[in-house]
Amino acid sequence: MGIANQLDLHQLRAFHALGQCGGFSAAARRLNLTQSAVSHAVAKLETAAGVALVQHAGRQLRLTDAGRRLWLACEQVFATLEAAAEDLGESRSLGQLRLGATTEFGSSVLMRHIGPFLADHPGIELDFTLGYDLLPSLLRDDLDLAIDCRQHLLPELDRLPLFRETYVVAGSREFRTARAITSPRDLGSCPVLSMDKAGAWWHRLLLALPEPERPVFARIIGLNDLRAMINAAAAGLGALLAPTYSVLRELQRGELVPLLPHIGPVEDWFCLYQKKSKASLRKHQLLTRFLQSISPGEFGL
Repeated sequence: MGIANQLDLHQLRAFHALGQCGGFSAAARRLNLTQSAVSHAVAKLETAAGVALVQHAGRQLRLTDAGRRLWLACEQVFATLEAAAEDLGESRSLGQLRLGATTEFGSSVLMRHIGPFLADHPGIELDFTLGYDLLPSLLRDDLDLAIDCRQHLLPELDRLPLFRETYVVAGSREFRTARAITSPRDLGSCPVLSMDKAGAWWHRLLLALPEPERPVFARIIGLNDLRAMINAAAAGLGALLAPTYSVLRELQRGELVPLLPHIGPVEDWFCLYQKKSKASLRKHQLLTRFLQSISPGEFGL
């Protein structure tokens, strides 16, 4: 009997979950099994395969070369099975999709535009996760797709550019008048709001300027939430660098005004990421086409 005939589907699922989650406890929670059941299944799979699939280095667990090859095969096999199940159940329900997005984009844009998709596809149960570090969840299959402005150039991921993310330097009208801001170097003498105390958040502006024109920030106010930064800028606490879409309402109401209207900070790309093994699933394709149909002009991009 060949090795392929000895590989058990339940053992393969336990091993696949272990590779996704990076630990026996997390894999057990995902599969609603005990930790010992997952450990036993993986051990039996290693016996059937005749090679070590997992190795331990202290508390770290990683796949061997053989384990990585088998895990990638599992990715393809289970995606194929999911596609087959999707095809069989097409008339009833396409099942669940978990979509991730950056926090401010998800709350400011996605929630206002996703309604038509939900109305047109009641057979898809769509859930959302908003955050700033989406890649680990996508690789663990805690997310099916993710809209992210960070670049993820991994061979197992499909990357589809959606639209550019533009930025604006803004502050309250009173702040601009009191600080007499007319050039980038003027920012060096006033407080600026940043996700980090080192001011790395402002690299998009600094990269857009010749070195002699780059400000040296004397006062950086750290805030780890973009919406809090926007509210702080509107209250006159400091200068703000923010995605244009996130401050459209404040700009339209006059709560914020551009401080450097003739300077365009370096732009990012919003891209849609998903595993290549899942990109052909019908529910993935439906959501992908819908996201491509959204006009960036609707939210200031």
